[in-house]
Amino acid sequence: MLKNIYSPLSGAIAQERVLETIANNMANMNTVGFKGDRVTFTLLQPEPEKNYRDPLPPANYKVGVEQLMNIRGNEMAYVGIADVTRDEAQGPAISTGNPTDIMIEGEGLMAVNTPDGVRYTRNGSLAVSRDGVLANKDGMPIMGEKGNIVVRAGAFEINDSGEVWQDKHLLDRIQLFKIKEGESLERVGDNLLHYGGAPEGITTVAHPQMRQGFLEGSNVNAIKNLTDMIVAHRSYEAYQKAINDYDQMMQKSSNQIGDIRA
Repeated sequence: MLKNIYSPLSGAIAQERVLETIANNMANMNTVGFKGDRVTFTLLQPEPEKNYRDPLPPANYKVGVEQLMNIRGNEMAYVGIADVTRDEAQGPAISTGNPTDIMIEGEGLMAVNTPDGVRYTRNGSLAVSRDGVLANKDGMPIMGEKGNIVVRAGAFEINDSGEVWQDKHLLDRIQLFKIKEGESLERVGDNLLHYGGAPEGITTVAHPQMRQGFLEGSNVNAIKNLTDMIVAHRSYEAYQKAINDYDQMMQKSSNQIGDIRA
């Protein structure tokens, strides 16, 4: 019975992660270029034959070690977190008419030159810094094929393939990157992502698609996430009740079963 409590406990821990993920999604419903996360579960299979050290009974216990083999290893199944993946679905197009706003259509991430190194984002809400560099709202440069993209004072155009033109001169091209299947990106705040894998795990997009004067809205579905939050919360409550029931049974077994009455 002592081990039984760990099954609902593992479920409660998994639902806590679900609630944290959904809360983060809901908090970023209005964040430009935000991609929601989703949690997938896995069944942690029992390992009854795992070669743990043999349990030793008390000296006055008239049972041999061979009769205790059934308590070896882990004979129960538990739930665990398989992965937390990003929903790569395209967000809605928001028309702004602002020439420094760009929306990525399809796959791809822009590279941002930050003080901590290169970071990636789909947030196309850009601006021109005092030095004339195309940058994000925090002043960190967006990287092109030649490095930082420098635009002089005056109007400029970003075409569908990411080329930056000014006065009929090609200045640079905004690079878009993609990661290979199985690789992951870590959220580091400020709508930025960090890739810490092998260099060959991230490549450039061969045919990027962008739209100037638009922004990509968050792809978080408010109704679906709210429904998922209710389901996760109810599941968490059910696991809590099961844990409490097992706890009460263990209290009774400890306090009453061993009670010797004259």
